[in-house]
Amino acid sequence: MCAIKRNLMSVKKLNKSKIRKKRPYDNSRFTQCLRLLSYFNEVKPRINTFEARALGIMHPSGRIKDLRNKGWKILTHWTREPDANGVLHRIGLFVFCGKQGI
Repeated sequence: MCAIKRNLMSVKKLNKSKIRKKRPYDNSRFTQCLRLLSYFNEVKPRINTFEARALGIMHPSGRIKDLRNKGWKILTHWTREPDANGVLHRIGLFVFCGKQGI
């Protein structure tokens, strides 16, 4: 690989890292969990899969598992809800019960 091409690639990597740092919206696992907790505390103590995805949480059950591993008690109930096209899906309804052991 020639030196010019290597320099070009390093500039592209540098530009990508600057773009990542300037993102106004963070979609890390940590912030997705924070979004769920604030929803439970500020809006209502339950959320379904479709509502969670509307908040930018693409894998709600994974984030619920993360919160459970941190000691939060969250129950799962299965429901059937239609999507935007009217097709019924079996989705999780997650009910927030607070911190375990309190």
